[in-house]
Amino acid sequence: MKRQLLHIIIPMTALALSACSSLPQHPEQAEFQYPQSDGFSGNFLAGKAAQLENQSSYAAQYLLRAHELEPANAELRRRAFLALISDGRIADASSIATDLQRENSEDLFAALTVMDAAIRDDRLQDAIDVVSELPQRGINALIAPLAKAWLYAGLNEKSKALSALNEIQGNGALNPLSEYHRGLILAYFDDFDGAERALASAYGDPADAPLRAAEALGAVFERKGQVQKAALLYQSYMDRHPQSLAMPFHLERLKRGEPPLATMLTPATGLAEAYLDIATLLSQENAVDPALLMARYSLSLRPYDDITRLLVGEVMEIQGRYDAAITIYGAIPHSSPHSWNARLRTASSLEQIGQAERAINILEDMVSERKDRPDALIQLGDILRIQGEYAKAADAYNKAIERLGGDTVVGWRLLYRRGIAHERAGDWKKAEADFLLALEIEPEQPYVLNYLGYSWVDMGMNFDKAEDMLKRAVELQPEDGYIVDSLGWVYYKLGRFEDAVIQLEKAVELKPDDPTINDHLGDAYWQIGRYHEARFQWHRALSFNPTEELRATVEAKINGQVPSVAPIVVN
Repeated sequence: MKRQLLHIIIPMTALALSACSSLPQHPEQAEFQYPQSDGFSGNFLAGKAAQLENQSSYAAQYLLRAHELEPANAELRRRAFLALISDGRIADASSIATDLQRENSEDLFAALTVMDAAIRDDRLQDAIDVVSELPQRGINALIAPLAKAWLYAGLNEKSKALSALNEIQGNGALNPLSEYHRGLILAYFDDFDGAERALASAYGDPADAPLRAAEALGAVFERKGQVQKAALLYQSYMDRHPQSLAMPFHLERLKRGEPPLATMLTPATGLAEAYLDIATLLSQENAVDPALLMARYSLSLRPYDDITRLLVGEVMEIQGRYDAAITIYGAIPHSSPHSWNARLRTASSLEQIGQAERAINILEDMVSERKDRPDALIQLGDILRIQGEYAKAADAYNKAIERLGGDTVVGWRLLYRRGIAHERAGDWKKAEADFLLALEIEPEQPYVLNYLGYSWVDMGMNFDKAEDMLKRAVELQPEDGYIVDSLGWVYYKLGRFEDAVIQLEKAVELKPDDPTINDHLGDAYWQIGRYHEARFQWHRALSFNPTEELRATVEAKINGQVPSVAPIVVN
């Protein structure tokens, strides 16, 4: 479905990015320092810089102040408006939205904000009038019918609500979404038989449908008194998606005799669901800025929805706003079926901002909390490996593999991760066994071929096999600079320096800022007598923040201590 949606998503992406551009911030980058100023220029520049740094709270604060100082500045007005939406302050953006919408009735985000205020005031017809002004092209062709359908439902005009959804029909990629909301609206009008038909047909097999669609169909079964049918659906979904915690939550709820969760009982929450669906589609297309805005509109109408909170947090992680993501995840209560995923994401964000110890503590608690799940152990292993705790990482992977059923039933990825941990911990025998088993499972896996081949070369063994592996890895991933570097390095070790230079030059083109690859190219240049170029590459390697060990090695070479290389003779 994603490819067919590009033609409606791209126009919206351009609209959002034109005034709300975002550049991902590296987690190690120093915190941006915002100038303090009471004047227009200082506030405007600080707000603009904050937008570039994805600091939406700061951006909203400074740009709003600048807008107050120069209310007639059209560019500033829109920047302040989008910063407020990005920060979730939709009510604060209402007055600006009114001006923007008055100036341009086709401004989508202004229209959504004006609609938000109208819905809160129960002025549903006013909201319909606003959305009807939007041109029916691009993303509007999806938003407008969904919005009108739920707004007409709020006015108790069932036929108009269902007719609005017909505007989406005809686009095969969007038919499932249309039928999903048709089912929700029919359930809103207590037409549970019609709702069942629509929801059951929306995505085919309900056990393979998106989680929300499966939950909605189960809720319809429950409201029809078909509790056993609901339980079978929940169990079937859980069997197909064993890592999902939502369905066990519903099964336990049924055992306690509790009613289905009332998530679709008002037009506002139905429209929030539509906004969430659109935000999810945008996020799948990596249109993260408009995805965040649509998710914010969804949360405005349905503030306590945990899946929407998860999406907002994930988008913030993509933007490098890890502290903000942690705050969002922290709002998801422990009792929620989505708390587990929120805590996994929190641990990931903490590791990104240099708080690995806190992340490890969270994951260790989770490992003890649910002894049937491997995901917290896998993530714990990943963080421990990044922190250089290789033996502990391998132990975490061992326990995860045990929970999954043993070495022979897990995929290549987990064996690959454990193999890296073993190799870095100095246990080559176990590492090699993991890599070889991973290749039995996935013989053409380029990253395993690369790691094993490079390790063999570095250890001075199996050069013929290593060369074949690395050649194949390069064929499979010709744009991966690390893999190309590995092939160049095996040629270097074999004394084939001209061949090494060819590959290592390609690797540097692909990964120009990697210190190790630049160092390798410098070594190869030196061996063929290109001494000035060698020194240039070594100096480049030092400029890209190498490890202390690599820095010492490179500095020694620059100072004339270049080790001689005895080509390895392969029998």
